[in-house]
Amino acid sequence: MSYRVILAKILDERFVQDFLDGNLFMNTDAYFSQLDTTDELRADAHEGLDEAWQVKDISIMDDSGEYVPIGGVQNPVGYRYGQKANINILCLYMFRNDSSFGFDERNIGFGNTAILINDAKEFVNRLKAASSSAGRSVLQGPVEYVEKNTYHGTMGPFRKFSEYSYQSEFRFVLFGGTAEPIKFPIGDLRDICNVVPSSELPKLGITQ
Repeated sequence: MSYRVILAKILDERFVQDFLDGNLFMNTDAYFSQLDTTDELRADAHEGLDEAWQVKDISIMDDSGEYVPIGGVQNPVGYRYGQKANINILCLYMFRNDSSFGFDERNIGFGNTAILINDAKEFVNRLKAASSSAGRSVLQGPVEYVEKNTYHGTMGPFRKFSEYSYQSEFRFVLFGGTAEPIKFPIGDLRDICNVVPSSELPKLGITQ
């Protein structure tokens, strides 16, 4: 990954000290897909999709053995594999060094406080070391946003539909879980973090 980014965790001030202590709360992918849709920031019914298909029509076989098209297909058609590894996800906001980048103030709804991770490389190293010690594997990277009405292909934990692109999400995906949310300890983070009100985030810029 490029380290010309600043990662941030936007959260309620009640949880700040726990994060700075290095206790990273990581939910399951199923959690996000099962949230009440009134939680527009967090709920994503498509979370955990393995594939998204654009389907022209669906047919069923009638009594004579002929296939008859049926209407009502709503794209994309999502598919989840029957058996797959349990994962836990850490969701962060990513500030990019990009002239076209702009902070969307809807993200302030995640909480009144932001923890800025000033050394992304060191944060990655610590999380990887902790996951190795725990006998678990971890992958990280920015989420790729794809168009719901045209995209046809694999999804997985690092792809979401473009309606969520304003969240500019960077994810850490920890494998080998038990289908339960966890607090994953990686050690104190205060030496690589600053804490600011989330209302200050629109003013943040990145320079090379």
